[in-house]
Amino acid sequence: MKEKINWKFTLILCIVGFVLALQYNSLNTEPARDTRDLWAIRKELSKEKKIHSELLEEIREVDQTLSSYTALTNESTEEVLQHTLDKLYTQAGFMPTTGPGFVIEVAPSPESIAFGYELKPVSTELLSWFINVVNQHQGNELEIDGKRFTTLSWIRDINGKLTVSGEVVSTPPFKIKIVSATLEDSVKLYNHLLSTTIQDEFYLDDFILTISKPTENVALQGWTGGFENRYLKEQTKEQ
Repeated sequence: MKEKINWKFTLILCIVGFVLALQYNSLNTEPARDTRDLWAIRKELSKEKKIHSELLEEIREVDQTLSSYTALTNESTEEVLQHTLDKLYTQAGFMPTTGPGFVIEVAPSPESIAFGYELKPVSTELLSWFINVVNQHQGNELEIDGKRFTTLSWIRDINGKLTVSGEVVSTPPFKIKIVSATLEDSVKLYNHLLSTTIQDEFYLDDFILTISKPTENVALQGWTGGFENRYLKEQTKEQ
């Protein structure tokens, strides 16, 4: 009987000790410290401030649009609506545009030509990766081999041919045009591309990239893929 009581007493002590150990560890565990240096934190803060500034600019534009609608008269309604529509078409890439940017030529490498390798199109994976690198800097517009690339565009391999929104991209050489919001943004993207391994990645697939220096005027064609309206209905005029 005495041994049975000792066994129960020992079990209770073990449970109490385990609970006390857990409580002690929870009280003495320090929160994870931010080990980033000052410059890394400042860089992150700069990104957040830039996003905040962009959001404020979008809010300001929306407020201006609402103010213009509030002040509408029958004579100015059509003009304001047309201005808004043109602006949306431009933002979506449906309209031709000209702005600061640079041109990239994609061409076969000299070795592939010298050894008589069969010319092949750029792979969908490589082009998609290139676009992702460019999109790390917001506000850029692209034209790939004369085909405007927008948020509605897609990249596919169709019967062994690279296509952008169903249009076949030429086997290199062809050009990629990039337009940024400002010349400063264009220079930043230009330097970013030069600092990445993007030229090496293309070279591994027997292509070379020739990146021209940014200029003030680079022209892009408008989107030619059309637009499918699924939800908006035209309001008929009341008689």
